[in-house]
Amino acid sequence: MIRRVIFIGILFLSFALTGCELLPWFRYPEEAVMVRVKPGKWPNLADDLDKASLYQAMEQSRVYLRRLPPDRTFRFGPDSYSAQHLLVSLDAFEKLYRSVGTGKPLTRALKQEFIFYKSVGKKGKGEVICTGYYEPLLKGSLKPGGNFRWPLYKKPDDLIQASLGDFSPDLAGKAIKGRLQGRKLVPYYTRSDIERKSALAGRNLELVWVDDPISLLFLHIQGSGRVQLPDGKIMQVGYAESNGRPYRSLGQRLLELDLISQEEMSMQAIRKWLVNHPEKAMTLMDYNESYIFFRSLENGPLGNINVPLTSGRSVALDHRIFPKGALAWLQCRKPVIDSGRIERWEEFSRLVMVQDTGGAIRGPGRLDLFFGHGVEAEIGAGHMKESGRLFFLVMKTGKSQN
Repeated sequence: MIRRVIFIGILFLSFALTGCELLPWFRYPEEAVMVRVKPGKWPNLADDLDKASLYQAMEQSRVYLRRLPPDRTFRFGPDSYSAQHLLVSLDAFEKLYRSVGTGKPLTRALKQEFIFYKSVGKKGKGEVICTGYYEPLLKGSLKPGGNFRWPLYKKPDDLIQASLGDFSPDLAGKAIKGRLQGRKLVPYYTRSDIERKSALAGRNLELVWVDDPISLLFLHIQGSGRVQLPDGKIMQVGYAESNGRPYRSLGQRLLELDLISQEEMSMQAIRKWLVNHPEKAMTLMDYNESYIFFRSLENGPLGNINVPLTSGRSVALDHRIFPKGALAWLQCRKPVIDSGRIERWEEFSRLVMVQDTGGAIRGPGRLDLFFGHGVEAEIGAGHMKESGRLFFLVMKTGKSQN
């Protein structure tokens, strides 16, 4: 036992020193992520979006759940449910929704057949910080030349992910990423290695070339996007893999250096600072060592459950602790945009589907809402950082719970 503890301790120290990403090392207990809500404490389940988008998002979760073994289990706080039960639950919910609509009638009907869970949120106080993401549009070319000098790379074949559970039962579910250097596994190349030192050049990994390194950085942060080619055609690209390096927030770094104030912080403010300080931009961009590899998509963008995302309905949560494909209900504030400007912020609530994750989305107190693509999506996602509450819905059963 002592020898095993020493092995784990040395392994952890070596990862910390070398910079290999540990996926994940510390996990929030799944049973502590959400709690049941008594029927008398349910909020009014109003929904501010159209029904068609909800049905579309629900169907994409069904596509995911149908791929799984029917007895695959998902944890909802103190309870567990099978993939088959979640499918039946979605069907039952849609039948009720089509019958009674949203708001109070829906809430009354659901109390008879469903269980309502609440995310414990940040520090167990129920607060969930809601940010936004979207599909950026870049200009690019399938061949390099002129302004098209910055490549999007495909996943390299020397990128290795090692499942640590294969080496010790105590590390089940944990993994690291790296590359072989001789007979030694070392951390994969950093963003600086790849973009400034051309570590992947000459390996035929270029998917497409774009004309702006700052826009490319934001594509990496968003995880998917659209590239407009010289002939006007749109190429959709999406996440294929990461280099395994930890994600570091440029916004947080700018705050730490007192280069942007908390009040003005937004994605747009970060972009403006980078554009206005070209002599410092590359160094700051290299601060985030995480690097994303892309693939071409026919029908995207795709979430981490490999189904298309639905604007306004798909959310990204910590996939290690929240049930993928689940039906949820979100309360938060949103920007109201008119003529390319935020006119005001207003309260909203809506039904959403858990269909994605993100490097910065960790723990029960974080959520990323997908805004879609276009100018309004960019403005909304770029400014979204609001406090909200998150709930989950599952049909009652006496057989699927532990």
